[in-house]
Amino acid sequence: MSAGLAARFRAHLRGSGRLDGATSAVVAVSGGLDSMTLLHLLRFGGGTPPLPLHAAHVDHRMRAESGADAAWLAGVCEEWGVPYHGRAAPAPVRTEAEGRELRYAFFADVARELGRGTVVMTAHTADDQAETVLFRIARGSGPRGLAGILPGRSPSIVRPLLPFRRRELEAYAAAHGVSHRRDPSNRDPRWTRNRLRHEILPSLEAAVPGAAGALVSLAETSRAESAALELLLDERIEALAAPPGSGSGFSFGRETLAALPDPVLIALLRRAAARLGGRPGRAASADLLRFVRESRSGRSVTLAGGVTVSHSRGSVRFLPAERAR
Repeated sequence: MSAGLAARFRAHLRGSGRLDGATSAVVAVSGGLDSMTLLHLLRFGGGTPPLPLHAAHVDHRMRAESGADAAWLAGVCEEWGVPYHGRAAPAPVRTEAEGRELRYAFFADVARELGRGTVVMTAHTADDQAETVLFRIARGSGPRGLAGILPGRSPSIVRPLLPFRRRELEAYAAAHGVSHRRDPSNRDPRWTRNRLRHEILPSLEAAVPGAAGALVSLAETSRAESAALELLLDERIEALAAPPGSGSGFSFGRETLAALPDPVLIALLRRAAARLGGRPGRAASADLLRFVRESRSGRSVTLAGGVTVSHSRGSVRFLPAERAR
């Protein structure tokens, strides 16, 4: 399994096209097995695109040993000939969301310093995908949420390990002597991800063998269907908006919108808002539907993300945040 991983990883990188035009790569490393294996594959796997590699690490300061872990990681990067970039959180991280925001902000900073064409690689695996989809199912996400972790994210995020299972990485690391640090917080049941990984998903696999793989397939299906739906909605928006495709927002005839059935209308409204940076959740979407169907002229609402929707004399206008001020 470990011998085949490097070859399949190379083939996946070439076939994905996600490194086309890249000039350098920043590998997000925690010091754990997944990210250290990714760094090793890129540095020593052979045949991977010959991009200058950099490693970036954020010390979340959640443990007394985290500073020592960062120092160890810097030493490994020096040994492997990979420039290391590190940052410590100004205060101990308290939530998963806070840690994620801090990490991605730092990775973006490093990428900007290295210049245009720099990609950021994270070590998300198929197991991470299954955990994410399961979590979103539990929260009642729709098709877009069930698409899970995307293989790439604008403008420069790439996730080259997403097709591979964690057990494959474990076999590769054992065969190649890839050292890594074990973070005790990865077993802390206070973190939702840990309970999904160590309790819920194994129990689900025991009850329904192959469940993890099925969740990964569900993400792929949902991603394809969401992309198709967005294309169809964009075509409908361009056909109904006046002027079509206006870069400053969208204007629709209220009677034209009112003629659409609720499921189509709510999907179109959500897509129009999303294209301008809005983030209407389930409740906000229901409110937006009522606003379009029932509001009097002169009324307006502002959605998460700053998008303003207004009704004026039979026209419903969507304006992005900078135009709505």
